[in-house]
Amino acid sequence: MSKNVQVKQVLDFLSREKYDFTFTGNEEDIVVGFSTLFNYKQGSLTFVSSLNKFSDYKHLFEDERIQLAITDKKEKIYKCFNNVIQIDQPKSIFFSLLENVFTESEENHELISSDSETYTRNSYISEKALIGENVKIGYGCVIEANVKIGDNTVIHHNVVIKSGTTIGKNCSIFSGTVIGENGFNPLKKNNSNQRNMVEHYGGVMIGDQVHIGDNSNISKGTIENTEIADGVKINKQVVIAHNVNIGKNTVFTAPVFIGGSVKIGENCHIAANVIRNQCQIGDRATLGLGAVVVKDVEAGTTVVGNPARPIKK
Repeated sequence: MSKNVQVKQVLDFLSREKYDFTFTGNEEDIVVGFSTLFNYKQGSLTFVSSLNKFSDYKHLFEDERIQLAITDKKEKIYKCFNNVIQIDQPKSIFFSLLENVFTESEENHELISSDSETYTRNSYISEKALIGENVKIGYGCVIEANVKIGDNTVIHHNVVIKSGTTIGKNCSIFSGTVIGENGFNPLKKNNSNQRNMVEHYGGVMIGDQVHIGDNSNISKGTIENTEIADGVKINKQVVIAHNVNIGKNTVFTAPVFIGGSVKIGENCHIAANVIRNQCQIGDRATLGLGAVVVKDVEAGTTVVGNPARPIKK
């Protein structure tokens, strides 16, 4: 639920967080909620992305004024801005303000709760699981023995976390996700065509501040762990097979399928891709929308298509 906020409250938050910004306007003004430039609501907060210029939107505001605009430091100050904050990464700052200043949590603590009596009543939590401080757990979850969950992590409804999984601090695991189930590894028996499913003995290691969207699936390693480093952001319906290793701050859009033993570097962008098992993706690589990756991708490279090929510079 959005609430009305005095401009001074916004400035105080930015100052507390030690952001470098400049302000032009009246600190006493009241801002009524938030909106986008394309559907601006009178009296509200909005932002101009650093990828755009307000001159592209100026014609929309010939007869009205913007109560509080968040813009890039290079942006001009227009007459239609009653108040303006100039700051790096205005879009990111806008959403940070929504979360910390402009909205009141509607989360029902009877449904997703940090009270151990409540979440053990509503979900199965093994007595041998180690649950950190202020962990919130929803309805219908299964958390097996030998699972570790770090402080301030939120587990939404109907999440299954299998034995041998470690999840760090300040993570968000959304509804319907399964972490730590056996991977798919049907090996031929002797020289026959008969196949037996191989038992997996590794686990899943997830770092701090990791986001995992709803209905995702992360398999445990065969012998070694499947590993997801700090700051990784995974959208919904992402499948991560056994023995995968993902570097810090890599982002996945939906849907993605990652085959077994894939290694993905830091700060990559993976956009609705299929990645063949055993592939290695270097740091800062970008896999374009829908690319089918069947061989290694070098660091800093952008690949597109099926099969994926580098974009020529």
